[in-house]
Amino acid sequence: MGIFSSIWNTSKRSIHYKENPKKYPKVNVNDITLDKPRYGFRREREPLLSQSVTDTLFPSTEIKKKYAESGKPIPIKYRSNSDSIARRNFEKYQEEVATGQPHFRLGEKKIYLPKARICLLRPNAKHTPYQAKFLVPRNFNKMDLRDYLWHVYGLRALNVTVQLLHAKFTRGPDDHARYRGPQFKKMTIDMEEPFIWPELPSSVVEKAKQNYNDQIEAIEMKTAVGSDKLKPSKAFNGLYNKPELPNSFVPSRARKLGEQKLNSQKEYEESKSDKHILQHYLGL
Repeated sequence: MGIFSSIWNTSKRSIHYKENPKKYPKVNVNDITLDKPRYGFRREREPLLSQSVTDTLFPSTEIKKKYAESGKPIPIKYRSNSDSIARRNFEKYQEEVATGQPHFRLGEKKIYLPKARICLLRPNAKHTPYQAKFLVPRNFNKMDLRDYLWHVYGLRALNVTVQLLHAKFTRGPDDHARYRGPQFKKMTIDMEEPFIWPELPSSVVEKAKQNYNDQIEAIEMKTAVGSDKLKPSKAFNGLYNKPELPNSFVPSRARKLGEQKLNSQKEYEESKSDKHILQHYLGL
């Protein structure tokens, strides 16, 4: 019976086993740390030699000297001659700036009447005073803008970045069909000297706001319905107001008397003019 009971108990546990809560281990909650701190398990290493060089424009040469003096192999990314090339280009750039020469290769094609439209745009919040943004044609490239600014304005563009904006969807006024508008190409350059966009005068801003409000009021007057058409408007100093006609109601008796007086006055003026002509002709 003992063998059969053990086999039965084992098979019963394999099918569905549920521990009795009374048999759970008794543990205090304060003695358990669920979120263990993640420090103290990493080995502290000494700083690399490349991290000690921080006060030079061309660190590769100094880093190679540090590794050579300490007898350690030089890392692969510091073995190239990129610093010597960069130093040579930097010294050449300083010499060209001092002599007033262009720091790039000029274009060979001469254009005396450029057709390109280049617009200076107001900078965004991310731009510094040493950056300027332009709206250029889509067939313009970085070399074209750099050459254009140098020859036309004498502006030295140090670095040029390009942003080609996507064509936005617009809808027609009649059928509301959706179509894409034109693409816009913008270029941002870095400059040697800062340029701060001037603020608009307060008079210009107030005039623009007044003009906008006048246009809105004129449109509302043109599209008015019902009795709103008779409302007076102050837009553009009353330019769109209809002329006010005088009251045309006159009694019939007063009208007849007025017409008689007017006719008699006309006859008197005509006779007076005829007498004057006759006297002048006869020499009286």
